Amino acid sequence: MAKKIVSPQGVIINADREPDARNPHSWLVLVGDSPDREGTRILYGVLRPTFRGWGNTAAAFAKAKVQPVPDKGGDPWAMTATRCEVLLPGDSDDRLLSPQALMETHDQEQPPGKPVILTYVTITFPTARLHQQYELVRAFAMSALVRAYGVGVLMVQHAPHRAASSNLPHVHLLIGRVVGSLGLKEYVPILCGDKGRDVIVAAFREFEASWTG
Repeated sequence: MAKKIVSPQGVIINADREPDARNPHSWLVLVGDSPDREGTRILYGVLRPTFRGWGNTAAAFAKAKVQPVPDKGGDPWAMTATRCEVLLPGDSDDRLLSPQALMETHDQEQPPGKPVILTYVTITFPTARLHQQYELVRAFAMSALVRAYGVGVLMVQHAPHRAASSNLPHVHLLIGRVVGSLGLKEYVPILCGDKGRDVIVAAFREFEASWTG
C-alpha cells in the first residue's frame, strides 16, 4: 500500500511510488482527500516535465486517461474511457477540440524551462447515473475554469465498476494553458501552484452545493 503523508492541502497518496510506465499516477505528486472521507473527494496534482527522473508529456498522460484499456484496433487515441470531451473558451481555435490536437500542441509549444505541463484534478463522488455526475462536473469546469480563467480542459470520465472494480465513477480534468483564437497562451499560476488544490476544492464544493441539475 502506498505511504500516506498529510500535507496542509490534504493527503499525499503516492509519496513512495517510483515512476512506472503502467501507472500515470506515479508520474507526479498527488494530493487528495482521505479515502475514508464521505461524499466528494478531490485529487490534485501538477504534471511537470520531469519527475524523479521520469520524462512527462501532455500527450502520454492524456492518452493514459482517454484509453485506460488498449484499443483492439491499436489506435492510441481511440477512447476506451466512458466519456471524453475537450472544453474550450468560445473564441478558441476549433482545431484544438480534439484531445490529441490539444495535448500534442501543449507538448510542441512547451515553453523551455517552464516547470508545469498540466494541472490534473480527479473528482469522485457517489452517483445514481453516470451522466448526472458528468453533467455536474462539466458545468463546474465550464463555469469555474474555462469561463473564469480562459483555459482549455480535457474531461475524461471513468466507470471502474464496468471492469469489476469497487472504485467509484469519477471524472478527470486535465487543465492546460489559456486558449485564444491564435492558440495556446499563458498558464494561470493560481491553478498550477501550491494553492491550486485549495482554489479548485473551494470552487467545486461551492458549485456542488448550489447545483440543481
